[in-house]
Amino acid sequence: MPAVVHRRVISPVLAVKGRGFETIPIGSIIETSDDLREPGLNSIRFGTEELFAFTRDIEERSQQIDQPQEMVRSLVGNIES
Repeated sequence: MPAVVHRRVISPVLAVKGRGFETIPIGSIIETSDDLREPGLNSIRFGTEELFAFTRDIEERSQQIDQPQEMVRSLVGNIES
C-alpha cells in the first residue's frame, strides 16, 4: 500500500477540482502517495481540498520534503511573509 508523502510545490501545478481547475502556487505543501509510477491523474490533498493532478506535473513541479521539520519551516515562513 502506498505511503502518504508531503511535497513542496516549486513550480505552479494545475489541478482538477470538480468540473474546474485550480492552480496550486509555488511554496504550497501538498500530500500525495509515494507511488508515482503510473501516468495520468493522481489524487492529491491541498489544505482541506481533494484534487487531482497529473503524475508528471507532481514529479516535475514539486519536491518531496522531510516532514515535519521542513513542513513547519515552510508554514512559519508563509506566516512571516
